Amino acid sequence: MSRGLPTAITDELAKDKISFSDLLELHFDDSPYNPLTLTNSPIDIAVNTLTSTGKTFSANGEMLSFDTIEETSEARVNQVNVVLSSASNTITNLFFNNDYIDRRVVIYRVFYDQQFNIIDVPVMLFDGEIQGYQVNESGSTSTLSVTTASVFYDFDRINGRRTNTTSQQAFFPNDKGFDHAAVVSEKIKWGKPS
Repeated sequence: MSRGLPTAITDELAKDKISFSDLLELHFDDSPYNPLTLTNSPIDIAVNTLTSTGKTFSANGEMLSFDTIEETSEARVNQVNVVLSSASNTITNLFFNNDYIDRRVVIYRVFYDQQFNIIDVPVMLFDGEIQGYQVNESGSTSTLSVTTASVFYDFDRINGRRTNTTSQQAFFPNDKGFDHAAVVSEKIKWGKPS
């Protein structure tokens, strides 16, 4: 389905060879880089998007990859992990020195012709918020995996108790059962089998 894409882009998609790059915006209001704009393109791209104008998307190797984005008819989107280079001071300072939870993340795709002229406007692939991040290091690489989700990610969640030590100790003062809840990545089934 074309989702109402401009004719110039649908014509380009019908060709045998398609050239495109992805654009990433990280919106940190209290940062001098607001928004931080990155691309996986081989060259910098100066283009206006729906969420930023007058910005150049830097092709500096800091945007490494992101998960395949799947569209559904439901008002709920799965998580999308964005992998950034944490060898960059810009990236590490942005996450280590700022509040990052619920900051806006937008991913676009821009199509271009053989002369690297941008065709029409960038197409928005994802618009969501940061849920958390994890630094992964090995002997030769250092990456920052950012977990993002759409604003509808927990739309049907019922507010109440939290899985943290403070919330647990409000009811059970000496309980330390949730001291390490933040590192659990899979859902834990409680109670009797349903």
